[in-house]
Amino acid sequence: MHATAEHARDALYLSIDEAGNFDFGHTGTRHFVLTGVLMRRPFAHLAGLEYFHASEDRQAVGDRVFRCLAAHGNGTRMLCVVACKAELDRGLRTPERLYATAFDRLVREALHALAPMAGGQIIVVTDSLPVRSGGAAVCADVNLQVADYCAWAAYRRWEREDDRSYRIIADAGVVWAASRLVHAE
Repeated sequence: MHATAEHARDALYLSIDEAGNFDFGHTGTRHFVLTGVLMRRPFAHLAGLEYFHASEDRQAVGDRVFRCLAAHGNGTRMLCVVACKAELDRGLRTPERLYATAFDRLVREALHALAPMAGGQIIVVTDSLPVRSGGAAVCADVNLQVADYCAWAAYRRWEREDDRSYRIIADAGVVWAASRLVHAE
């Protein structure tokens, strides 16, 4: 076997997406959630859907996506960094600082979760960072779309106390781990 193919087989993929916004005023969301989906083999396709986006899709599409994730997500980990924006230290109340700190925490937690697995590589995939673009970016990679849906499920759990989608995935054996962000480390 070629060394590159061997490394690709041993690679772990961390697809990262966010939910919530960077508006710290009274019209902004209460939470900002950065979610990483950590898996051994990324999805090549999902549910026969070419494009899906949690905040735009109808509930029927969302239910279909979550059922598919639940059916095929065994061994997948979801890592979330949740920031209640009203509780954040002043130093984190800029889009750049909040995103960078949440991203750093998420990657460190992914590495910690993988500590028992020596060797291999982690491939981190993100969408266009909203900090630079000024708005939400459109997912093109199916794994980023999966991360989008997981970020949306985690966001709904904290922002609206609606854990229906979060439970569908958790009940299927996907491991969720969440940490709260209040200050920079």
